[in-house]
Amino acid sequence: MPPTHGFAAKRILVPVNGSSTDEEAVRLACRFALRSRAKVYAVSILVVKRSLPLDAVPEADMERAERILDAAERVGRDLDVKVETELLQAREVGPAIVDEIRAWRADLLIMGMPYRERFGEFHVGKTGPYVMANAPCQVLIFRESLREVEPAP
Repeated sequence: MPPTHGFAAKRILVPVNGSSTDEEAVRLACRFALRSRAKVYAVSILVVKRSLPLDAVPEADMERAERILDAAERVGRDLDVKVETELLQAREVGPAIVDEIRAWRADLLIMGMPYRERFGEFHVGKTGPYVMANAPCQVLIFRESLREVEPAP
């Protein structure tokens, strides 16, 4: 029975790019979907340099993106959730994600974020902050756990 109070997503968007957090982000989206009978939509965005036409993506990049989307579909199948997928080509990832939220009318975005460091400190890059600032829906960020760094001998 669906919840009678609180937020219940009906359309969940999950951007995937081959990072270490993709599988768990899709799994999390599927678990939410099972609870609220939501639809799950995974999108992979290929960045195209501004000097090239938007459709100028190397075949190897297209094949890699297709494998990433296939993996998202497999996670859904394992959890009995149909995961719709789409491959997009864009100049920048953040604006493309926000545009896709609007186009698909998503009410929840679940975005994986690998733990990365830059100059010795945690670094979120530019996509995450852009999406959090501009997404017209609720956003759940799934950051992978902090990796333990072994001390030097």
